Amino acid sequence: MRKLLFVILIAVAILFQAAAQLPPPVKRTPIVKHNISPDKNVTSVSVVRIDYQPAQRTGRHLHPMPVVGYVLEGSFVVKIAGKEAHYAAGKSIYEPADTIIEQFDNDSPTKPAVLIAHYLAGPGQTELVRILPDHE
Repeated sequence: MRKLLFVILIAVAILFQAAAQLPPPVKRTPIVKHNISPDKNVTSVSVVRIDYQPAQRTGRHLHPMPVVGYVLEGSFVVKIAGKEAHYAAGKSIYEPADTIIEQFDNDSPTKPAVLIAHYLAGPGQTELVRILPDHE
């Protein structure tokens, strides 16, 4: 009986030690969910880091595919379909396919900004961006 109790205590101690050595679970924090409209068959994703100088502007443009951006550093002012919004580090920006992006600029006159862009391409799509004239 004493041997059995001793074996049980040793087994419990080993289990507690093993449990104490397990790493904590990975923390997943949702940032945002963007619905892609219209529905799209995505066959590849190109991820691009875009570095902006202070006050740098991109000019009018569009993408033939949806783009999901993540603001890594700094902040941006974005105008799509007449709606202006400001995005700081940690925020996500959705640019719908074939929609004119009227403004996508570094919001700071003194600090650089960084965007990580995810281009959701369908079959045969290779062009990422079309630069448009300032006024149509």
